[in-house]
Amino acid sequence: MSELAFPLLGALIVVAIILPVCGVLTKLALVVLERHAGAGPFQGLTARFLLLAGSGVLPLAWFLSAGLHQAETGKSVLACLFVHGATALCFEAGFFAVALGAVVVTRSVGLVRNSVVGAHALRARPDALACRIQSIVAGQPMLRSLGGRIGITDAEDFSVGTHGLLRPRVLVGSAFAARLSDDMLASALAHEIAHVRSWDPLRYLMIELSLAVNPFGRFLLEPHARRWFVAREAHCDREAVIHGCRPLALADAIVRAARPASAAAVPLGAPDLGVLRLRVGMLMAFAEQRPTQPGHRVSALPTAFALLVIVLLLPHQTGTGVLDVLHRSVEHALTFLISRGT
Repeated sequence: MSELAFPLLGALIVVAIILPVCGVLTKLALVVLERHAGAGPFQGLTARFLLLAGSGVLPLAWFLSAGLHQAETGKSVLACLFVHGATALCFEAGFFAVALGAVVVTRSVGLVRNSVVGAHALRARPDALACRIQSIVAGQPMLRSLGGRIGITDAEDFSVGTHGLLRPRVLVGSAFAARLSDDMLASALAHEIAHVRSWDPLRYLMIELSLAVNPFGRFLLEPHARRWFVAREAHCDREAVIHGCRPLALADAIVRAARPASAAAVPLGAPDLGVLRLRVGMLMAFAEQRPTQPGHRVSALPTAFALLVIVLLLPHQTGTGVLDVLHRSVEHALTFLISRGT
């Protein structure tokens, strides 16, 4: 049996069958959560993020780790012994991990490249607008944490947004800022602080990667991802108001920012009219009654990375039974088909 039989077909089965099944299960869980969250748009945001990001990333992480584990000394012999009597090391599982990793890289390199390139394409600069922003930040206690993390771009289609995967920073469009009063600009920056604190560009990228590696991810989960993005933006609006920004000033800034923005940033504006009405209506309600700080929430990114580490370690602790079944099933099926063909 060719050493490439299981690596190629196994990777194909994981991507074409197992990931879509995980997507269906994730969709069912999201439907339940969103119905439960009908009492409030901010309910279950962390759980929904973990489901969206984990639907593709966690199964792939387990299979990659399991394949590497089987390729270790003495670990893959049993899986191969059932099929073609291997008595020495069998490297098919290692080749499987390489093939699956190649699929993941191929599907995700474009998204990552766009984020990294975009982060270096927009630079900060000293000018009158920079001095104005520095003055606004210095005069607003709620903006102090943005010191040194604000850049300016002359891109005409850019309003304001949070950018950067490992060190998020806020980028302000010069033309957009010129149309805002100091109060509106301060409110827009207060909204972006919520994105910076939560590393939202990285979180958004994790969801996009999870949808990209699943061949049916867009079809199954993109509507839920879009609803999460909207709820997340509304959540940041509320956080800005809680920390001191004026709701009506932020609503005015959002309306002015409702135009196309850089695809590599988390933008302030909403191109969808329904979403725009939702956010502005919520802020108008906040102008009459300010929201209160919610109770303790589970941190999304630390939880996501903890789950990823656990999934990566599981095959080394509990065995690789699922991969063993997949390995043997693929090779038995090929053996049967070849014997029938001859």
